[in-house]
Amino acid sequence: MHVERQIVEEDKGINVYRESLRNLILRILAEGPMHGYEIMKRIQEVTRKRWRPAAGTLYPLLSQLKNEGLVEVDTIENTNVRGGRRITYRLTQRGWRKLSEILLDKAEYKVDILIYYIIEGARLLKENGYKEEYTEICQKFTEKIKTLNETLNNKCNI
Repeated sequence: MHVERQIVEEDKGINVYRESLRNLILRILAEGPMHGYEIMKRIQEVTRKRWRPAAGTLYPLLSQLKNEGLVEVDTIENTNVRGGRRITYRLTQRGWRKLSEILLDKAEYKVDILIYYIIEGARLLKENGYKEEYTEICQKFTEKIKTLNETLNNKCNI
């Protein structure tokens, strides 16, 4: 029984990892067509080198996204690469719509998590005698919210 529970929990972790990677790949491909290595490097950049999926994880996932109709594959002849061709991936219309769904869901979910994690967490620090830490967290978070608002105003024309 304990072994079965552990396997189920490991499967859940793998599924969360794969789902996060799928979403990140779609978001990265919104920047333009890329080949696998470019996607891998971009993942490292946006995660500040905290995440580097293995090729054995990335390429099967790209294949799955292709099979689901979320990405298209283009093969470009290129004598400068091994095999003489470069395979690039780009979003399909269905991929763009899926990305939109993901972004809307993530925006709502992440704001709820931020409120719980940061605002409520800071409040608990203050209630337990950590007023300086509370003040520092609130100041930093307020700065980040200000930056977010400015970015929304500039990029979304709100």
